[in-house]
Amino acid sequence: MQPGRSPVASPTLAESIRLSIIESLASGLLQPGQPIDERGLSERFEVSRTPIREAILQLAAQGFVVMEPRSGASVPRLSIQLLRELLELLGELEGAAAKFAAKRMRPAEKKALEEALAACAEASARDDALAYRDANDHFHDLIYAACRNETLVDQIRALRTRCAAYTANRRAACSARRASTRPSPRRCCAAIRPRRRRRCWSTSRSAAATSRSS
Repeated sequence: MQPGRSPVASPTLAESIRLSIIESLASGLLQPGQPIDERGLSERFEVSRTPIREAILQLAAQGFVVMEPRSGASVPRLSIQLLRELLELLGELEGAAAKFAAKRMRPAEKKALEEALAACAEASARDDALAYRDANDHFHDLIYAACRNETLVDQIRALRTRCAAYTANRRAACSARRASTRPSPRRCCAAIRPRRRRRCWSTSRSAAATSRSS
């Protein structure tokens, strides 16, 4: 073991490594079939392979990576059918989050949602796809917080992470171009504003199906 490497697999350290890999998956930085670079992670975190492998085993149990004999861990390659099923489920869960947010959102949160909507519109007007993606993600994060159901939000984020390698790049390329016709966030915000929970659920389901499959 090299100098400065931790001889003990700390649960906190393994969790930090796990979250780092999840962040790379969620951003689309890791692509389908790409190996998880244990050596690179070891050098980055200045640790032995033990906490890294602990983190990878946790990710494998959650379906974020796959383990292959003699090949190590890699990003899963999803079939078209499985990806369609994950996106379909994601749309249902995001619709539920929007419905709960419409019921539970506080005045300050409504104001923040309006500001996020304005940021989306501004990015769209500039035809800035990356800025629109970030603003749109922030818009949805506000809805997730306002729904006040952490279990639901955890499931949504997990599904988004599993799909990210297939959706992140295309979302960035298409977001601004399609902003004027997408049902989210403009229509979703309009549905939440008067607390129309049923309409909000339907709108968010449509928005999720459109944006995640784009």
